[in-house]
Amino acid sequence: MRRVQGRLTTPWIETTAEVLTARLKNGQALLEFDQIVFEWNDVRLLIRQITDVLRRHEAVDGDAALALHAVGRSPELPDVMRTWFTGGAGLPVIDMLDEVLAWAARPYLQRVAEVLQQRVALDAWGRNTCPICAAEPDFSLITMAGDRLLVCGRCHVRWPFHPIKCPYCGNDDRSTIKSLATPDGVYRLMSCRACHRYIKALDGRKASRPLLPYFDQIATLPLDAAMAKNS
Repeated sequence: MRRVQGRLTTPWIETTAEVLTARLKNGQALLEFDQIVFEWNDVRLLIRQITDVLRRHEAVDGDAALALHAVGRSPELPDVMRTWFTGGAGLPVIDMLDEVLAWAARPYLQRVAEVLQQRVALDAWGRNTCPICAAEPDFSLITMAGDRLLVCGRCHVRWPFHPIKCPYCGNDDRSTIKSLATPDGVYRLMSCRACHRYIKALDGRKASRPLLPYFDQIATLPLDAAMAKNS
């Protein structure tokens, strides 16, 4: 992944800041698939390497690994990636395909997201999907001021969101929202009884470092286990 990141080119976004701002005001995410500058040979390499790691840790079986490798080798990979990104129908039914494509695409999504964030402010977005790529959040950050930022599960962009409202169903009834925290208070979890989903957070008021999305997802696995036990 780091080797690929070191070779990424910076995409050229011709859209003006005024148009980008207008899109946000209209509730439209900013990133379009054709703006992502994929290096397909590197994407294929990432798919192969990610699949091999999953197989080594028995997260996928042999048949699924073969199918994932076949997707990576296929000349139709760009079309498969477009279908995955846009949420269209017709994606092959293969265990972990969504996750593998997400990991393989993330360096490219992050690079174009960096460019877009320099062009327009995201503070007024306030929606429960990413203002850049329209994906759901999969983590969050509580700032020193007590505000909450959602973290995109696809491109890792952060944006402000209501501190209590469920980011998945919009429920803001405090009586149906539960909170759980690690003993040191560094990590928190907010669960919603209305949709039975939850989101984890790094509490910046307690932590001695910034959010590290890859690390913090793993470090908070005990919270996931606690939720599974109590469900």
